[in-house]
Order: sequence, then structure tokens, then C-alpha cells
Amino acid sequence: MKKNILILTTALSALGFLGATTQTKPAQASAHYYWVKSINRNNLPYHAASQRPAYIYNTTHTQKLHNLKNYPRTTWYVSKSIIMRSSYTGKKGIYYYVTNGTGKVSGVVWRGYLTSGTNPNGGTTPSDNDNGNSDNNNGTDTNPTNSLRQELAGFFEGTVPDSQLQQIANEYPSFVSKYSNPDSGDEYFQIMVANKYKDTQQYMTFFFIGNSGKNNKEKQQQLKSGQISFKNYVNNVVYAANGNVSFTTFKNRLIGAYAFDKSSPNYGRGVVILEYPKQDQKSSN
Repeated sequence: MKKNILILTTALSALGFLGATTQTKPAQASAHYYWVKSINRNNLPYHAASQRPAYIYNTTHTQKLHNLKNYPRTTWYVSKSIIMRSSYTGKKGIYYYVTNGTGKVSGVVWRGYLTSGTNPNGGTTPSDNDNGNSDNNNGTDTNPTNSLRQELAGFFEGTVPDSQLQQIANEYPSFVSKYSNPDSGDEYFQIMVANKYKDTQQYMTFFFIGNSGKNNKEKQQQLKSGQISFKNYVNNVVYAANGNVSFTTFKNRLIGAYAFDKSSPNYGRGVVILEYPKQDQKSSN
């Protein structure tokens, strides 16, 4: 399989809505869970329903990533509702894909462990991990944003959020901010990924958003002034890179994304990383 690298020249926005049905208690964590259906939501705020242990898992529900008990002041943002079926019991349950304010902590959690609304114990500055780290971006480029990053990923319909790809994408701003020419940051970020993830990099597709060419600068100004919408801006860039590519081209791929906040001088730049699922990688060898 050929490595597919697409370099886009601008922009970003929007992550939809989702509903849920039955509230089936999740089965044993050792069972693999399959996504039956997922629906985007508008990054709706939720918080832990109680202080009892309740785990956030990876997207196949095979690995415990975090315990809600350790985040008593955190507001979680729901970007997807997912109907999952256990390979062990055959039962279905409804889960939420959640992310904290900085985007550093994310995963899948059974919806019964959460209740809607901003965490009332979070104060005016929501906490990131209840150890004093703030969820707020404060206008800097160092932390992933809670909204634009998720909106950017949400444009790519049918993709599956992946914690490792998200961790990779979260390294992107440090490269862009390091060089006087942000385009160099794109190049060195890609080199880093190629060196650090040699076994899987060939299965990845990269979208670098926000090249500094003259025409692209004009487009960015239109985005910043509100002349064009965030979503249409990204859609035009995706299609311009390859006439056969659209947001629906990458269904079932794993995804991680980063987008600079509107308050950042690098607003209009970002990266999307898509990867073939592990089973597809094996079949292609």
C-alpha cells in the first residue's frame, strides 16, 4: 500500500449531534466491543454522575485509560454517542466518546456514568486533571483546544477517534511554534512521525491545514473575518487537494486532529492524521 500524504492549504470547523437509546450496563472489559453505530454530538458538557470508580476505555473497550473518580472537578465534552456490541455477551450498550477541556484525556465511557451539564464543582476555570492544571488555552499555542480540534475531526464522517493518533497530533503545535516559518514546522513534524512511528507511518494520511502561500493567506483572512464558514473552508481545501477526496472518503479510519484556537496567531492552521485500522494493515501486507 502506498503512503498517502495530502498537504492541504487552509482552515477548519463543526461536530454534529447524536442521540441514544437503551441503557444497557457494559459487559466485562476483556470483551472486544464493536461499533454498531455512531452519531456526532455538539461537544455537549457532562460530568461524573457520582464519585464511585467508573472507567474510561479505549475505543474497543479492551483497555482502561482513566477513572472518572480521579476527575471530580472536570467537565467532559461528548463528541460522539456510540452503540457498541460486546463480542462476549452480544449485548448492546450506549457509550459516549468524551474529552476533557484541553484534549489531553479522552476515551469511551458508558453513558450511565455521566450526567449532563458543566461540572458544578469546577468553578469558573474548569480543571484539567484536578491537580491545578487549567483547561483554558489562555490564548497560547501550547494546549489543544476543546472545540476546534474536535470540530475538525468531526468533519471526517465515520472515522473513529484514536488516543495514540490524538497524542501525536497534540505534538503538532510545538513544531509550528518553534520555527519562524510555520510551514517548516509541518515538515519537521512529519519527519518526527516517520522516525518515531516507523511501523505504522506508512498507513497514515496527513492533512496539513494552513499553508502560508499568498492565496492561502487571503483564504485565512476570509475565514477570520467570517466571510466563509469554517466547515466550507475545510471542505474546499480537502476537495482542492484531490478531486476524488471528500469528508466521507475516510470512513472507518482512525483519526487524531489538532486545530489552533481562534485566539491564537496560528488560527487557520492544523493537522489531521488518519490511519487504517490494525486489521486492515495486516491484510495489506
